[in-house]
Amino acid sequence: MKKISMILAGLVALMTMNSCVENNEPKYQDPTKFTINTPALADQYYELTENGTVDLTWSQPDYGYAAAATYMVMVSLEDNFTEEGKFMELTTEYKLCSVQIKDAEIAEAICKLRGVTSEDDYTDEPARAVYFKVKAFIKGIDSSEIISENSVCLKQVKEYCAIQSPGYIYLVGAPSGWTGPEEANASHYADWRLFESSNAIGSKIYSGVFDIPAGSAMFRFYTALTGWDADSYGSQVDDNPIDYELTNGVFNGAIVKGKGSFNFPNWGGGTMKITVNLNNNSVIIEEGGVDTNGKNFIYLVGAPSGWTGPEETNAAHYETWKLYDLEDNGVYSATFDIEAGQFQFRFYKALTGWDGGASYGSQVEDNPIDIDMSSGSYSGAATNGKGSWNEPNWGGGKVAITVDTNTNQVTFTQK
Repeated sequence: MKKISMILAGLVALMTMNSCVENNEPKYQDPTKFTINTPALADQYYELTENGTVDLTWSQPDYGYAAAATYMVMVSLEDNFTEEGKFMELTTEYKLCSVQIKDAEIAEAICKLRGVTSEDDYTDEPARAVYFKVKAFIKGIDSSEIISENSVCLKQVKEYCAIQSPGYIYLVGAPSGWTGPEEANASHYADWRLFESSNAIGSKIYSGVFDIPAGSAMFRFYTALTGWDADSYGSQVDDNPIDYELTNGVFNGAIVKGKGSFNFPNWGGGTMKITVNLNNNSVIIEEGGVDTNGKNFIYLVGAPSGWTGPEETNAAHYETWKLYDLEDNGVYSATFDIEAGQFQFRFYKALTGWDGGASYGSQVEDNPIDIDMSSGSYSGAATNGKGSWNEPNWGGGKVAITVDTNTNQVTFTQK
């Protein structure tokens, strides 16, 4: 009997323990408030720099347990965090309640809140008050989002121009009147610049479309308006032109630091697209051409482009393998010269690596699908995946490619 009583007592104790465990399990609750801590040096002078940081701390919202929340910092110049255009949300996500915010993000937000869209728009202004709030949320739970009930103010923040603009170089020669490449002539050369794409700032790849009359296609390039001798790039070191011809409307050549000009004596006049790549010192000149500056693009990746890894380190290589959305409507197009036996490729929406999720092809699986271009064209479906299109009987030639990301359709047409 005593033994049975002991067993029953043990069962009761075990049930009690289980009951306690169940009662103590964390239970989510919608948070009601949390606050940012005012920095001890909020009144001091902050001069933002490209590599500097600003310290900020806050309390954790009460989610009912120690939740793994995500935090994002908000910035305003007017302590207005409700009216659109009066505040900005920085892009960095934080997992801790004590962080270092990059000066560069704050400076960029200040510039945008001021309405600065390019370096040319920027004007230097005195230190100003800048206000901060923090947004907290648990990913996957909509009701978890909450903004700090208070804001904090850094009273003297001196920003800098954190808005990057596309770089540019100058076309100097017969089309621009052989005007001296000097700062005094900057206004003259405003219309004779080749720009980086706004989607590829810092790429050192410059392009432009110019209307060049017959007999005037002689030029070289300057990276700065510092006079005739310092920053010239051309066909050779010596100050003498070299004659060239376009083959099927295109010229591909090398460019060197020097004063030799490119000359096309048989140019019949009209628009000419010029692309200068100062990473590999090359130049592409095309008859006609469309200005692609600022247009969105995708990449052709495959045998024609050497199956080079679709990574940011190879951005310069892929500059000539882009398809552009010229009408800003999700339809990308380009014409490529594809050699015989090299018709196998897919597309990448970004240079995030082979498996970075940006691949767009004939099927999900990483296997090619054979197609038939014997009639001169092909149309078919596309999807997010790593399947390539392959034409095993391709004899070589130019192909006009259209990729419609709205309908997920591709069209290949032999030219």
